[in-house]
Amino acid sequence: MTLARQNRPWTMLLGSALLVAGQGHAQTAPPPPAQSETPGDQDQLRVTGQRMPAAEAPRSSTCEVLARDPFLRASGMASRAYLPTRPTRSPDYNAPPSVPPGSPLPDLAKSRFGVRDVAGSDVATSFGPSSLDETPADGGTAASLDQNSLASAIGACRGAYARGAGDTSASGGNTGFIAANSGDSERGALMTSPEWRVAAANARYLEARSFIASRDRTLPMGFALFDQGRYAEALDWFRKAANKLQMREGGDEAALFVGKITLQGLGPQSDPVEGVKWLKKAATAPFNPQNETPMFDPRQPDRNTAVGEAAVILANIYMNGFGPVAKNTAEAREWYERAFKVGHVPGAKKLGDIYNEGLGTPRDGAKAVSWYRQAAKLNHPGAQAALADILWEGEDGVPQDRKAALGWYQAAARNGHAGALYALARAYDLGEEVKADPELAMGFYKTAALGGNAAAKVAMGTYFYEGKMVPRDLAMARKWFEAGAAGDDPDGMFNLAAMLAKGEGGDKDVTKALALLRRAALQGHKTAPRAIAALEKKSD
Repeated sequence: MTLARQNRPWTMLLGSALLVAGQGHAQTAPPPPAQSETPGDQDQLRVTGQRMPAAEAPRSSTCEVLARDPFLRASGMASRAYLPTRPTRSPDYNAPPSVPPGSPLPDLAKSRFGVRDVAGSDVATSFGPSSLDETPADGGTAASLDQNSLASAIGACRGAYARGAGDTSASGGNTGFIAANSGDSERGALMTSPEWRVAAANARYLEARSFIASRDRTLPMGFALFDQGRYAEALDWFRKAANKLQMREGGDEAALFVGKITLQGLGPQSDPVEGVKWLKKAATAPFNPQNETPMFDPRQPDRNTAVGEAAVILANIYMNGFGPVAKNTAEAREWYERAFKVGHVPGAKKLGDIYNEGLGTPRDGAKAVSWYRQAAKLNHPGAQAALADILWEGEDGVPQDRKAALGWYQAAARNGHAGALYALARAYDLGEEVKADPELAMGFYKTAALGGNAAAKVAMGTYFYEGKMVPRDLAMARKWFEAGAAGDDPDGMFNLAAMLAKGEGGDKDVTKALALLRRAALQGHKTAPRAIAALEKKSD
């Protein structure tokens, strides 16, 4: 659902039939209205000049980096670190491999995903307490208070992300380290207590698991072979990684890619049923929203974690059916919900689309708004624009609220959403719910057009065609109309046909003009049928 076009006949070309369809005619967006629903700035957090670890690092590494900041460590904020996300790998499985199968194994970069050398950049390569601080100058064995606090925080981070070892943070961060200011008798008592022995055993277990995960080469080898298109060989390494690594150590990534390769990557030998089993294993991996919620970047909304990506793939499979896996839209919705619950914000946007478009379920505007609103509050630009579209017009079960709609358009526009920019341009062009501002409107149209919005491209062509606010330039108008038509905008097709029929801004081409008019008519352009009749009559 979008704002209704209000086409205006700027220039007569062929009698009353063939007209250049006008769009409502940007430089700085107006200040956004106060909205309690609009999320705050999502800029990447930086600590002591270091960027947050990328997805290649162990899950606990973001928490560990935050723990190095004394203030964040003291406040407990480090334990609420967001997980890093990564782009999804979605290759063309039918393309030939870049390296022939059976070639020597590739050299690996120093990262979990085996794709780049991260040493010295944004991913730490060692996280043990021995690498955190120097030994005290006096050579003593007792750690300083800050060292002890840091080591405990590091242990708590690893405990929070280690499966089956207990949560050291739940016991006050006690990882077996003894307070530096404890007396000999107190230390002796602590060291013989059952609680200390349990905490010390947990700490040793976490160190052992960290050692195994940090030196694992099965997962990065799987990724390196996958990126070369050697899927059968990659599958063997991912299976090894899945057997070796726990879910929070990379086992989730390994299970995901076993599922993806089994699903599609083996050509005629692919097994969708087996692939779905592995994808479900990854999608149902343990998830703790307190410390495992992924980071969300509204400019890259499709970045994901292994658990979220597996859930989305399953949802897509059941939404459409895949080979022997039957279509099941109810189950698809459940997997989109799972994706959202593990922090993948686009999962809620997709559920909004399902109810808004009635995909496999009766159309329900109120449910669509509910899902869109959840994603919009988390700063998903597509959900913000979709919510605004519905609120702008209103419908059964959803009262019209154009003031709120403008706020959501502005929120989406701040994230570069071209459709929202176009909607704001229309509002300022036509003076709907805001004071008309032609210059601001033109700026928004231009920004939306450069962002790929086809209707905004047609609007820019209209400016150049009529010569208002810019010098009249028919060649430039024709280019903008061509761009709009290429984006399947019916007004762009109609306007380009009008110029081709008259030879304005370039060569005359009646045959192409008629073809464009027929395309526009098929898309419901109301004036196109009369224009076709007029042009065919003139050509006789």
